[in-house]
Formats: sequence, structure tokens, C-alpha cells
Amino acid sequence: MNALRRFLTSSLGQKTLMALTGLGLVGFLVAHLAGNLTLFQGAEALNEYEHKLESFGPLLYVAEAGLGLLFVVHIGLALRVTARNREARGVGYRQRTHMGESTVASRSMLISGLVLLLFLLVHLIDFRVPKAMGSDSVEDMGVAVIDRLTSPIGFLIYMVGLTAMGLHLRHAFASAFQTLGVSHPRYSLWLRNAGFGLAVVLFVGFASIPIYLMFQS
Repeated sequence: MNALRRFLTSSLGQKTLMALTGLGLVGFLVAHLAGNLTLFQGAEALNEYEHKLESFGPLLYVAEAGLGLLFVVHIGLALRVTARNREARGVGYRQRTHMGESTVASRSMLISGLVLLLFLLVHLIDFRVPKAMGSDSVEDMGVAVIDRLTSPIGFLIYMVGLTAMGLHLRHAFASAFQTLGVSHPRYSLWLRNAGFGLAVVLFVGFASIPIYLMFQS
């Protein structure tokens, strides 16, 4: 137990846990996209999907609590690791020669992560919080989601959030596996391409929904 505690409080342990929680959140994004794609069939299809989830009863609340914990742990560790890295470099550190292979995605991880956090909060305020409070505004979730995504402000917020998600995943996916020890040159290029492909697929998948709804409306 002491060895596990020392590992989890070490820099390596925290980076490892951040990588694992990040990959868990990627799995959630894939599942979330699968559910959102029902909107191509209309509001009622999303309502049916929501009812199926609610039919799991207490298991749904356990899953939501676990998902919330993933977000909290990942965000907390990301901020902690970033702060440690900056302290290690020193305030006056200005050397940039190590950035030869860096990308916009890798240099903006903190910014894209914070934008994603704001987007998540807005998303919860829009739908989950009103539903938990029994608000009539989300009594028909399918209609509520469509109304939000087809409004100019809602569409803009959604697209900004998706852009941040794509940038974050572009670097985070390969970085997570590198942290977990998959860093052999044979796999590095494949992982970078996989991260890029995953970011594109999720971005296009999520973005296609409001675009389709805008044309339909």
C-alpha cells in the first residue's frame, strides 16, 4: 500500500494516472458520439436512447459518478503536472531548441484543456443541471438539444468546444501511450497518426450533427 501511495504521489505515477484517465475519457467520447448520432433520425430517436440509458437505474448514476471522477482526476493531475513542469524549467527559461518536432496541438494542451473544461461546464448547465432539477426546459431532451445546437450562440460554442477537443486529442492520444511506456520508434509514428485520425473522426462526427440540423431546420 505504501509503495502504491508513493507511486501515485510521484511525478511518474501522476503522469501515468493522467494518461489512463485520459484514455478512459476518449472511450467516453466515442460512446457519447454514438449516442449523439441518433439525432440524424430526429429528436425522438435521441429520447429513446436516453430512456434506454435511464432504464439501467442506479447503474447509470454509478457510471455518471465514475465519469465525473475521471474528469476531476484528469483535470486536477493535468494542472498539477503542468505546474511542476513549469517549476522545473524555471521562470526565466526561454530555450526553444527542443521544440523542433512540436506542433500547435502539443504547445496548446493547457489552453485546449481549459477551453474543454469551460465547454463541459456550459454543457452541464445547458442540459444535465436543468434535468436533475426537473426543469420543463429539458423535458423533451431531443428537442432541447436540437434547439440549442441550431441557435447561433449554441452552434458557435459547440464548434469552439469541438475545435479544442480535436487539438487536445491530436497530441494527447500518442502522449498517453508514450507515458505508459509505448515509445519504441516502430510505434511512435503509428500512434501519432492514430491520434490525428481519432481527432479528425471525432471532430467530424460531432460537428456533422449541428451542421446537418442547421440545414434541416
